[in-house]
Amino acid sequence: MDELTRCLYEFVCEKRLGSLSEDQEYIDAVLGAERQEKRVASYLSKEQQPELRALMDAAAAQGDITSEHLFCAALSLARELNKLVRA
Repeated sequence: MDELTRCLYEFVCEKRLGSLSEDQEYIDAVLGAERQEKRVASYLSKEQQPELRALMDAAAAQGDITSEHLFCAALSLARELNKLVRA
């Protein structure tokens, strides 16, 4: 992702996703993930629990990368559509 696209992505995340925290489906997903993490952690020893956290962090990073690529694809599509409209 180039610097301009990164700035646009960060702007959208900061300024345009405010309603995400009010979305019931998102809230349910977050709460469900937290419950499941606690459930799984309860079966693990104290030494194993950091491994679960590392797995959760890796999955979150994967999701972040997917979101960034989706943003780039949507931006590219918007540019293509804009060219069609102007033609």
